[in-house]
Amino acid sequence: MFRRVRVRSSLRIKREVYVDDIIFGSTNEEYCKEFGKMMAKEFEISMIGELTFFLGFQIKQLKEGTFIYQEKYTRDLL
Repeated sequence: MFRRVRVRSSLRIKREVYVDDIIFGSTNEEYCKEFGKMMAKEFEISMIGELTFFLGFQIKQLKEGTFIYQEKYTRDLL
């Protein structure tokens, strides 16, 4: 009635990982510092600081919120 079937695993594990860019953030600066420390324990990382430019957009982080704009793109276009 039932037949045994051999299954080949398709799960592959790679031991080395390279990530070019990662962005993380929080409205709480202490959370960012804590997360950065946790990541540094596991991975070789460099902390560049506050995000100001990403994918062609300028980023301004204020207490009122995070603002994304394209002033540089507009000036270059004009």
